[in-house]
Amino acid sequence: MRIGMMMKWKVPPMNVRVSNEAGTLSADGHEVHFLVERRRGERAEETVGAVRLARGVEMSPLREIAHRYTFNFTFRDPLWARAIDRFARERAIEALHVNDLPLVKEAVRAGRRLGLPVVADLHENYPAGLQVWYTSALKKRTIYSHGRWSRYEREILREVDAVIVVIEEARERVAALGVPPDKILVVPNTVPAGAGGVPIDGRIVGRYRGRFVVSYIGGFAPHRGLDTAIRSLPLLRDAVPGLLLVLVGGGNDAYRRRLEALASGLGCADLVEWTGWKRQDEIWSYIEASDVCLVPHARNPHTDTTIPNKIFQYLMRGRPVIVSDCPPLRRVAEDTGGGLVFAWRSPAELAARVVELHRDPERRRAMAAAGRRAVLERYAWERTAAPLVDLYRTLSARKAR
Repeated sequence: MRIGMMMKWKVPPMNVRVSNEAGTLSADGHEVHFLVERRRGERAEETVGAVRLARGVEMSPLREIAHRYTFNFTFRDPLWARAIDRFARERAIEALHVNDLPLVKEAVRAGRRLGLPVVADLHENYPAGLQVWYTSALKKRTIYSHGRWSRYEREILREVDAVIVVIEEARERVAALGVPPDKILVVPNTVPAGAGGVPIDGRIVGRYRGRFVVSYIGGFAPHRGLDTAIRSLPLLRDAVPGLLLVLVGGGNDAYRRRLEALASGLGCADLVEWTGWKRQDEIWSYIEASDVCLVPHARNPHTDTTIPNKIFQYLMRGRPVIVSDCPPLRRVAEDTGGGLVFAWRSPAELAARVVELHRDPERRRAMAAAGRRAVLERYAWERTAAPLVDLYRTLSARKAR
């Protein structure tokens, strides 16, 4: 089957989830084509791994600004509509697979015109995400209005052939919107079983030798809960000799400056290292250098119904995790036996969990082993992607009939 994926994205970098999905579907005998945006000077067509890439939408800076406002009020995009139609016809696409909520409406319209099934792959609770990704109260009341985006989501998801979500809590949320439960599939943000086998950079690991490293890897934003991690440091200075909080990532310069000011004001700037963004292959070396890994997300409707792939990366590499009490994080940490949980607003409780693990190396090793074993046996991508494979086998059989 020729599957036409699409996402409001520029490649490189390739989205990790999309790459995993494309590799799995390709291995099952499908052709995967991927429609994305185009930067000036980039080739219109390219093959990246298992994906046959089509860069079909190019926006000038001025057009991008105009699009931001027109799209967020109308949920229509003429450029993307034309690109999807051309993409589907020229590549003889047999199913449309749209990643994330924004383009679902244009995919549904194209699917109706061309007689193609449409699959909505929801990486997260998008309407709730808009309320935590942006800080402007005016924008959140207007172009990113939760009410309008929620109505759009509720109406458009009833028109697709299948909805893919990343965690069980998200399935419950989407079912509550009126989508039939038998149309909702759970395909978590897990990692392939071999992902942890990436070669480790000894220089990175050696840099932290002699320190007790607590790390976080990912984007910086208020909903990530990094302020709670920093507020826990004064409570840990004397309790954990050699402590170092290593923050690998970025993405929100204003928030990082607030975090730096917070650490300085608390007198613990010397206990924090900011590495900036690192390549995907380097991330594993930072995990290897860590004694404990964090997912300290603040609780809200967005984080309560999604799961980041970092928790599975940590567990795959055999590192105990400490997570906030967002329901998906709590469930995975407890189900695998690889993690401890703290109340998301409590720096003191987070500090207590770090102290527990620092004082008990044997417990750390046992949790690390349990977490890795659970990931390999139950949470590896090869196992959790089964519903995705079954979906496209069903669609392919339906087409054959």
